[in-house]
Amino acid sequence: MKYVFSILLLLSLIGCDMSDEVSSLDTVDDVEKVWVFAQFNVPQENDEIESYYYYGEISKRLYTSISGNKIESGFILMSQVKYWGNDDLIHDYKNVESSGEIVFRIEDIATLNLLNMAPTVGKGYEQFDNEEQTNQISEPAQTEISNP
Repeated sequence: MKYVFSILLLLSLIGCDMSDEVSSLDTVDDVEKVWVFAQFNVPQENDEIESYYYYGEISKRLYTSISGNKIESGFILMSQVKYWGNDDLIHDYKNVESSGEIVFRIEDIATLNLLNMAPTVGKGYEQFDNEEQTNQISEPAQTEISNP
């Protein structure tokens, strides 16, 4: 009986993770997207953590699931990805080699902020400090998600 309970407990835990995996994959073809800024902390082979910072579009439904703690594992697809360059300007991730999409594990998300607008390539952080644009937004849409 003890073994049956252990097996059922193990299967329920695996089933939960599988459910998250399927839920995250189910959002890949969603048409409704939102812009986010994301920090991913990815474990490396030498027991260190590598941090990645990107802007990109993700499924609105996936964002809602992650921010509501309804999904904790699986994959997140970011499209139209942009990044900060060494010149403190935003650059397109898309180039000759890359399609402009990145897939990360949801478990590696350290911070996920919902943006009110898409970042503009060639500009720096000043584009987000524009008071005129801030006053046009009726409700704040920045949410921070932190995974331990």
